[in-house]
Amino acid sequence: MYDVIVIGAGPAGAVTSKIVSSAGFRTLLLEKNEACRSPCAGYIGNTTELEPLDDAIIQSGIRKMRVYFPDLSFHDFSLNGFVVDRYLFDMELIRNSQSSGTEIRWSSPVSGIISGKVKFCNELACGKIIVGADGVFSRTASIMGLEKQRFAACAQYHLKGIQPLSHICEIFFNSEYAPGGYVWIYPTGKDSAKVGVGVTCPNPRMYLDNFIRCSDVSGRLFGTKTEFITGALPIGGLREKLFFGNILLVGDSAGMADPITGAGIHNAILAGKIAGKTIIDVLEGDDIEQLSRYETKIRRLLGRPLGRSLEKRKKMDSCSNNDLLHEQLPELWVTFKKYWEK
Repeated sequence: MYDVIVIGAGPAGAVTSKIVSSAGFRTLLLEKNEACRSPCAGYIGNTTELEPLDDAIIQSGIRKMRVYFPDLSFHDFSLNGFVVDRYLFDMELIRNSQSSGTEIRWSSPVSGIISGKVKFCNELACGKIIVGADGVFSRTASIMGLEKQRFAACAQYHLKGIQPLSHICEIFFNSEYAPGGYVWIYPTGKDSAKVGVGVTCPNPRMYLDNFIRCSDVSGRLFGTKTEFITGALPIGGLREKLFFGNILLVGDSAGMADPITGAGIHNAILAGKIAGKTIIDVLEGDDIEQLSRYETKIRRLLGRPLGRSLEKRKKMDSCSNNDLLHEQLPELWVTFKKYWEK
């Protein structure tokens, strides 16, 4: 019998499980894959509260974001953060959780949840509280009968032998190469970068390949492709309900990624901390109804910014060509003042 079963070992699940197990509660962390992989630029702002990271995890510092209009004119915005190797970063969070007492099972996809019992790999585990941290295509949410979330399809290469802009992350808006989304270039060293795309239509790799091969900046991207990852992220905003009896949803499974930028690491870690602390209070007080406080806190912190971004997402969906995108972009992207005016 576990006090808590967390489904999904990404940042939200790893942080939630770490906090709960640190308080002495028996915690099980289930991950359907053999390891964590994500098509993510891996940018983390310095305002995100983290334990010190090993130098090998941090790939580059970021001091500026350069946002390109379709005609390649651009807008610069100062940032203060860094790019992490997502695999090493996620594994570090998981190791921290394990060091606190969490038991983890890899290659353990969940097939059912019934009355506090979680079925996986022909095993059955009982938990007083269950946390769904299993991403945009959350099996937990599906078992609970929730609707599928709208998502952006993503693809990313790691390119070496190129010359990215030092300490600058680049965002390219162009309806031809990234319909409904954008292309990103995030430096990971002096001669390497993550180059990816998120789109609201199928086949993101095709769009990414076209950008690398045919765009006006393609000459900068002739390098060696050392890694390719695909995935998805939610762009439909925060779910209408985040807890159901003894079950909580955190991170992407709860729709906590930004519907415009796709950023989700900060919110996932924040939600994991809130979920973990709320669960500790519930277990110590033996009052399952107090789980409702988790949703109250999340909506107070994330409801307004994610709601604003969702409204911007609806406007971006109407930008069907580059002329409209060029005109509307200052109202749609967070580094412009106009984004915050409406």
